[in-house]
Amino acid sequence: MEKLSPGQIHLADQRGFTETNTLQRYSSFNYGAYFNEYRKPLGRLSVFNEEVLAGGKTTWFQAENAGYVVFIPITGELILQDANQDSCIIDVGQVYMHHTFPGEVLKLVNRYPGDEINYLCFFVDNSAVFYENRIFNFDFAGKPNQLIGIGHKQAALPFRLSIGMFAGRADALYCLTNKNSLFYAFVVAGAFEVQGRLLHQRDGLALWAGDEIDLEALSNNAIIVTLELLSESSNDYLP
Repeated sequence: MEKLSPGQIHLADQRGFTETNTLQRYSSFNYGAYFNEYRKPLGRLSVFNEEVLAGGKTTWFQAENAGYVVFIPITGELILQDANQDSCIIDVGQVYMHHTFPGEVLKLVNRYPGDEINYLCFFVDNSAVFYENRIFNFDFAGKPNQLIGIGHKQAALPFRLSIGMFAGRADALYCLTNKNSLFYAFVVAGAFEVQGRLLHQRDGLALWAGDEIDLEALSNNAIIVTLELLSESSNDYLP
């Protein structure tokens, strides 16, 4: 029987939930008014939210610390405006990364009055500035049944982000850059088995040990996001 590495599952229906007439937010870790003693940040990964922005509405993201904020649209286009008033449009099939200063506010806009938009947002604390912002494109159709590296050529980034769409029973093996890294997986659609754990849609999984992570899709058109938080110390991400 396969030996399970230390880990923690974040079930979709146990995430923190807040709602206004503008925004629905599901938080995997403590965020805003949501607090759970078992949902503390995982080292430098301090935010992992799924958000639904109502039609024609505007919201804001404020960074508590210096670090990288990442937005991944699931449905619809997201307009982002940074502290310099520079704006860009992020669509499905794109990832936006931006290095923030403490207290910086980003403006997020849904320009479609009649439609909600859905996106992921996560934040990695890091003081080293590699670039101010960057948009990366990815194509599921061109690279089926594999994890697509997002920004992996940017060696200075403190994390490695990947995303993939898989057919049922298709599998992949992720090789960690550093055995001390934290590995985090989030299922956007469908179901997966990740290192012996069953994950359904919107479930997350943190793993703390091992050189390789194996995953297998259990449904067609299953989509997963993975994040390796690079570390130089085995104590950085201990549960």
